[in-house]
Amino acid sequence: MSEDGIFHGPEPLPLANMSLGRFLMQRLQQHGDREYQIHAVTGERTTFADVLQRSTALATELRVRGVRPGQVVGVASENRLEFCLPVLAASYLGATCATFNPTYTLREMEHALNISKPCVVFCSPVCERSVCELARRLPFVREVVVFGPSSALGRPLLSDLVRPGADRLGAAEDVGPDEHVACVLCSSGTTGLPKGVMLTARNILATMTNLSDPRFAIINHNETHLGVLPFFHAYAFMCLLASLCNGFRVVVLPKFEEELFLRSIQQYKVTLLTLVPTLLVFLGKSPRVSHYDLSSLRMVWCGAAPLREEVQRQVVRRLGIAGVQQGYGLTETTLAVSHTPVGHDKPGAAGKLAPGISAKVLDLKTGQPLGVDQEGELCFKGALIMKGYLGDTGATAATLDPDGFLHTGDVGRIDRDGYVYVVDRLKELIKYKGFQVPPAELEALLLTHPAVQDAAVVGVPDSESGELPLAFVVRQPGASVSDQDLIAFIAGQVSPQKRLHGGVKFVDAIPKNASGKILRQQLRSILKSKL
Repeated sequence: MSEDGIFHGPEPLPLANMSLGRFLMQRLQQHGDREYQIHAVTGERTTFADVLQRSTALATELRVRGVRPGQVVGVASENRLEFCLPVLAASYLGATCATFNPTYTLREMEHALNISKPCVVFCSPVCERSVCELARRLPFVREVVVFGPSSALGRPLLSDLVRPGADRLGAAEDVGPDEHVACVLCSSGTTGLPKGVMLTARNILATMTNLSDPRFAIINHNETHLGVLPFFHAYAFMCLLASLCNGFRVVVLPKFEEELFLRSIQQYKVTLLTLVPTLLVFLGKSPRVSHYDLSSLRMVWCGAAPLREEVQRQVVRRLGIAGVQQGYGLTETTLAVSHTPVGHDKPGAAGKLAPGISAKVLDLKTGQPLGVDQEGELCFKGALIMKGYLGDTGATAATLDPDGFLHTGDVGRIDRDGYVYVVDRLKELIKYKGFQVPPAELEALLLTHPAVQDAAVVGVPDSESGELPLAFVVRQPGASVSDQDLIAFIAGQVSPQKRLHGGVKFVDAIPKNASGKILRQQLRSILKSKL
């Protein structure tokens, strides 16, 4: 930490001095005919050469159809082998790729489309009807292209645009990486409708460089990665680009299904998992895990939400791996602004600052920078930080301060060894009699109980105390634990203000978004409906 209260990561490696499209095209050429993707359900396979041929052919066709630098190409789909093709084609043309959750409601999809205004949208049959309905009333959508063998509404298919022997783009557009908004990704939207996060080509090139930095990552072309997290989300989207850049194999899962997930690891000898805490809880607690051979696993990465120490230790013991490499980031930081250095895991920590990243921890009341091991709002600056929110200068100004620091809204601290710890979301802290109670701490304790499968804690409004901590709990199958058992369990481990004064409610599942973050607003709505 410097004298002005700023923490600094190590110096970054030099970045490639070229457009993102040229960078990706060169990497694909280097990987040649090696196997790239395997579809976990159908068994269909692709090579890097296949992807290069089809993506350049698609770029040529999109150029014919009028796609130019600065325009937006949309992708609304679950995980598929074809997902990467319009992403790559857009980058070659100097266009922008915008991704959308295929399970969005019509209202949510319309909101997201109106942010980025794509001229063409590639979609899967899952959301074809909703995308086409919106395209009829949104004049900026000129065309809808459907993945899959057929279109229910007679729309063009991806295969119509990428025919065998089609002309291939000779070279990618030479657009400046600092000016080129390479993608617009939707923020998590846990407290409202998502915002469109603008990430530049420079943001992505810096991320790919960090993922190749031997100080922080040991990823090589011999890895087999399980692509289970949704590609439309920032975390998995960047992992998809990393596979294209670094040349490792990906087993593609359309969605998480317990048996398919475990069987795929065993069958294809997966070495690398990129997961969210929800899936780590499954690996640590589910009895099904014991029925599969997962010995091929070499690395497990976790991000998108805080991973508690006990869950981490459970997974390490059960899988027999060296550790779980945590990272911390947001859509607004491209990927991770902190991650675990190779061989230096520290349970409970979200790693150390990434190369080229600076951080400050601000006092929640005064806004002044704090020192080592003091908790406050985490703020970050560097080449990974977004350009801003598309079409929302107010939200951009509220998030990026005049010095270029991104205010995350997360409460955390940085220890004397430079490790980052995330305590909770600033807006999610429960205020009980003037005390700040972090829900994540109580959730982590509940997950250590053998009868608890999953848990979430929210604050219940109370006229005398402000808010009362209340836990929603999913029991393990066959468990008979009571609410009083769990209230007493927590009371024996925390200070009085952190006890479950609001009680315990048992539910069948905890609502979460695609990246595994708890949807606390939905839980609060459940409470309101029963009050």
